[in-house]
Amino acid sequence: MRAVKAFLGLVVILAAGVGGLYLTERLLAAQEPAEIAQGTNAPLRVETITPELVTFADAVTAVGTARARQAVDLVAESSGRISRIAFQPGDRVEADAVLVELDDRAEQANLKAAEATLAEAQAAFERQQSLNRSGSASDAAYQTARAALLRAEAERDGALVVLEDRSLRAPFAGVIGLSDLVEGQVIETATPIATLDDLSVIEVDFSVPETLLPRLERGQRVELTSAAWPGRVFQGTISRIDSRVDAATRSLALRAEIGNDDRALAGGMFLQVRLVLDERQRPAIPENALTVEGDRVLIMLAEGNTARQVDITTGQQQDGLVEVVSGLAPSARVIVTNLHRLSDGSAIEAVAQERRVETTPALSEGGG
Repeated sequence: MRAVKAFLGLVVILAAGVGGLYLTERLLAAQEPAEIAQGTNAPLRVETITPELVTFADAVTAVGTARARQAVDLVAESSGRISRIAFQPGDRVEADAVLVELDDRAEQANLKAAEATLAEAQAAFERQQSLNRSGSASDAAYQTARAALLRAEAERDGALVVLEDRSLRAPFAGVIGLSDLVEGQVIETATPIATLDDLSVIEVDFSVPETLLPRLERGQRVELTSAAWPGRVFQGTISRIDSRVDAATRSLALRAEIGNDDRALAGGMFLQVRLVLDERQRPAIPENALTVEGDRVLIMLAEGNTARQVDITTGQQQDGLVEVVSGLAPSARVIVTNLHRLSDGSAIEAVAQERRVETTPALSEGGG
């Protein structure tokens, strides 16, 4: 009896399984034609954009060192005791301004003696000149008096030079650096007094590969950044191009000039340099609109209610945009959504994308 019940239960289970499979096949068979018909007839909704003109650039990056346009280590022309220091470290001074004065009492006395000798020689020469004109004195006496006058003038001029050397003057306008000197200190001609830098213009020296030589010229734009000024870009131009290529590194030295009216830069600073070789405006599209197949770059265009696949030639990339060199008309509508569901000739319903392509110009690096 127990065996009969087990057999009947097995029969019921098998019958239920067969019935379920039959009903499932009927339902799927009924749905597939409807889905196929819907997929082939209903256009796919896609979003499109038009290419935006973006500024692209070929640029080379390098590292450079800043230097003042004019810089000098100040030293005295003569030794002696400091009587006055006329500057404070960090002061801006004008050209020929007195910076340090040394004790000049002896030199002042020598100058007065030289001037007295010159006055005597001048008087003696005038007497001999008058006698010579009247015929009362010989030419030899006249020439002797004239030579004495010239020697007296030379001694006076020499005394003036020695006196001037007791004062140190700024050779050009600039900013004074740190100094440890104090008034009353005795210095020698080799004693460093301070540094003087003309910081109105900063020069930056850097090098680029020799292969760029045909593309270099004076006046090209450079952009410089410094860790001391995050987010700030300093603008400059190429002012010098070296006449020789370094045989060891195969690089060419360049020098750029940057205006520095606010004294933000100082000599010796480390700077990142970007030299702009070429700039151009080209159409740009988002990277996600591209499909790469081998060496082909493809995009989908909306032509009426049909999707068309076209080949394009691309260039640089920047900020999520790709430069289009050729193959794309300025008025083309580029499809940017549902690309994985499209093929050439697919029916579409194209709508303009609300958010446009960003057009903020930025430089793309090109080697270096």
